[in-house]
Amino acid sequence: MHLGPLTLLAGLTGLRLFGFISDPWLTDERIHQITGEPTRVEHTRNPAASLKVVTWNIERGQAFNEVLSVLRELNADVLLLQEVDQGCRRTRYRNVARELAAALDMNWVAAGEFQELGEASGRDPALTGQAILSKFVIRDAGHVRFKAQDRWRWSVNPVQPRRGGRVALRVRTAGLLVYDTHLESGGNEELQHRQMAEIIGDEERHAGESPVMIAGDFNNRIARTPLTFRSLAEASFIDALGDDVGRGPTSRGRPHPIDWIFVKRGGLATGQVIQAQAASDHSPLMTILAPAAGRIAR
Repeated sequence: MHLGPLTLLAGLTGLRLFGFISDPWLTDERIHQITGEPTRVEHTRNPAASLKVVTWNIERGQAFNEVLSVLRELNADVLLLQEVDQGCRRTRYRNVARELAAALDMNWVAAGEFQELGEASGRDPALTGQAILSKFVIRDAGHVRFKAQDRWRWSVNPVQPRRGGRVALRVRTAGLLVYDTHLESGGNEELQHRQMAEIIGDEERHAGESPVMIAGDFNNRIARTPLTFRSLAEASFIDALGDDVGRGPTSRGRPHPIDWIFVKRGGLATGQVIQAQAASDHSPLMTILAPAAGRIAR
């Protein structure tokens, strides 16, 4: 029997909605809990060497083998990943961050954004969120749980019901203070601006004189959405890939870039968008920080 797309969608929707009854009821504290192995490996950091950083929305890790193949080829020192599943049916119940870190011989930490209702196995919750992987020790892992949230959009969504909310994952590694973020989707520029302002406010409290990176999926409607990008410029952040004029899209179905890397107090060498259509609906972004960024590496 052949099932049409609408029938299949209705079945999947029903399965997800059943999660309101079948899945454990997690608090926000539990959803956003930091997990990982931040000191599992410790490679020697040469302060005179450049630092390669990649940010990538991996579309939950559904094409796990393809994602892993791309990351192996890029051989980055630090990875900032968004839409990273843990315990979800759609990604075969993998802990995607942990498995990638093990395969790449890296340390890792992760924090959930959302509990994905209807995706769990038994009483083990299903989560998706951000993960940071590093060849170097990861310290001071925390998160910014945004006060600015689209509180109703996900909790009442029949196709993708969720609990939780958007966060930015924050760590120190390789001499950087790093924020891995996934701003709210849906084109709400004012909400995205308020979320970015919360990251910048947190950075002002924690950075000191450290080089800082804010990167991830900004979900902006047009390139250089005025409010969000203006606030980054006013806080002395610069685009790690250089001038965005002429830069192509970074996500399938969007005519403009929505994935970004911004840095402050870091020397820049090169940056580029990497093509990886078979692995995700987003493209990885890579930048190489000049040795000046490693001057206070720990």
